[in-house]
Amino acid sequence: MTEPAPGPATGAGLAGGIALICLLGAVLDLFALLLLPLRVSGTLVPAGPILVLAANAGLGLAGLRLLGSTLPAKVLLALTLGLSVSAASSGPGGDLFVTRDLQWMYLLYIVTATFGACVPLLVGRPRKGGRP
Repeated sequence: MTEPAPGPATGAGLAGGIALICLLGAVLDLFALLLLPLRVSGTLVPAGPILVLAANAGLGLAGLRLLGSTLPAKVLLALTLGLSVSAASSGPGGDLFVTRDLQWMYLLYIVTATFGACVPLLVGRPRKGGRP
């Protein structure tokens, strides 16, 4: 006999999964922000946007697969947009992360981070059979 497939996580399991995904997402997104000014032989390399795309898509898909819910991906999307807005702000000492020479790289970062967080929402839509 085959075992029934586990249903979506609820309650404490879902909350713990969302908290873990948020923690990992915040660390990886901030690390990718720090990679924005990475240069090789004087040329900007888009390592940060590539990393954030892979990290957000991977974390969102892991949340979708393990928890059976798109809620972790939605929370990751909100976290990504919040970190992106706060990174572009300036404090009393000047710019936090994004300077004038990094503006196009920052725009690429925002687009790839948002798309990476949206991948599980595009994949996880229920089909007519009811299962994602």
